[in-house]
Amino acid sequence: MLKRIAIIAVAVAAIAPQAFAGTDGEGFKTDSCELAPGAPLPGSGNTINVPADQPTIQAAVDAASAYDEIVIAPDEYTEAVHVPATKSFLRIRGTDRAGVVLNGENVRGIGINVDGADGVVIENMTAHNYLRHGFYWTEAHGYWARYLTAYNMGLYGIYAYDARCGQIDNSFTSGAADSGFYIGECFPCSAVITDSVAERNALGYSGTNAGGDLVLKDTIWRDNAMGIVPNSLDGEERPPQRGVIIHGNTIINNNNITAPGVSLAGTFYGVGIAIAGGNSNIVYGNTVTGHALAGIVLSPLPDENLWISGGNTVWGNTVTHDAEAYPDSYDLGQGAVSGPGNCWADNLFGTSSPANIEDIYSCDLPTTAPGGSPLVELGLVQGAAGLNGRAPSDWRDWPAPTASEAFVNMPGALTGPLTEWLPELL
Repeated sequence: MLKRIAIIAVAVAAIAPQAFAGTDGEGFKTDSCELAPGAPLPGSGNTINVPADQPTIQAAVDAASAYDEIVIAPDEYTEAVHVPATKSFLRIRGTDRAGVVLNGENVRGIGINVDGADGVVIENMTAHNYLRHGFYWTEAHGYWARYLTAYNMGLYGIYAYDARCGQIDNSFTSGAADSGFYIGECFPCSAVITDSVAERNALGYSGTNAGGDLVLKDTIWRDNAMGIVPNSLDGEERPPQRGVIIHGNTIINNNNITAPGVSLAGTFYGVGIAIAGGNSNIVYGNTVTGHALAGIVLSPLPDENLWISGGNTVWGNTVTHDAEAYPDSYDLGQGAVSGPGNCWADNLFGTSSPANIEDIYSCDLPTTAPGGSPLVELGLVQGAAGLNGRAPSDWRDWPAPTASEAFVNMPGALTGPLTEWLPELL
């Protein structure tokens, strides 16, 4: 069995991106994530202090050249910051995570929008109450989000779209109406989310059509409506989703029926990890507890096309729930509308649907047949029909986070240049 899992892992890493390029969009980017030898690091140029040198963050960005550092003093900044493609390799650093606050006042779109600029680092600050996102990178080659807090967002807390070579770490999201963390439309993404917390969002993580050297690890996903949800949809280019590694996470009680939510994200609840129409993902070594519907599921996802989950490997996870509180819940589940090649092994669990999931879909088999249990699809139908009790709150009125992890200050926030580039990735 371990041999087969090793083969699957190598296959996920070696998937040729060009094989998945859509006919109606440009091909996938596959450039190296490494900086050229001797290249300067973000923030190694001039330093611009806010408000001492420039009155606002946007004014500092406008005045900056590539590789400059913007250092922000504690205050509330009621602005929406745009970082254009000409401002690559900026380092935008708050001096106090709880004190440097971007407030969208429920009228501005995005806290900081990195729009095509490569290698931009944003760290040690908080954003809240933006109509769309807190911190956003798009069409970027290289990004780093660390020690960021994003709460009460109309869509996403921390968001990378059509961006590669990134890291999100030591960050916290809450009250996002779509998902706390989102990495979408990239392959290979060459990115990692680690050492972070997502709580009380519609989804802790959503990743549409994203994968390939993409890892979600060592992060806490708790009290969201749903936890981790890689998915395939027609609304973003180059589906299906494939090639995510999910390991070492703690996924707890994602049953929040009143968490903010819009569209699909406001429909479902009660699942720890849901691979929704995704392929060739590896889920291992996670602790998944206390879910009302299911701990880990492989499910289809209908859109313009019906996306079916196949070729996924789920092994070595510990999955439990309170059978008295949730008598109809199951720990592991595979939908009846599932593709071939899914396998389950060495999980510590109590219940599954189908009941003998690790026998029928054993990783010891050369391959496994399609199919599974219709109970998984039944849960989807109930959610889509509004029959599962989900009642989203307005994200604008959601309580601010009080968790101890929400505002931990970045070590060295007051002093010191950046000394390395994406250590987890490289």
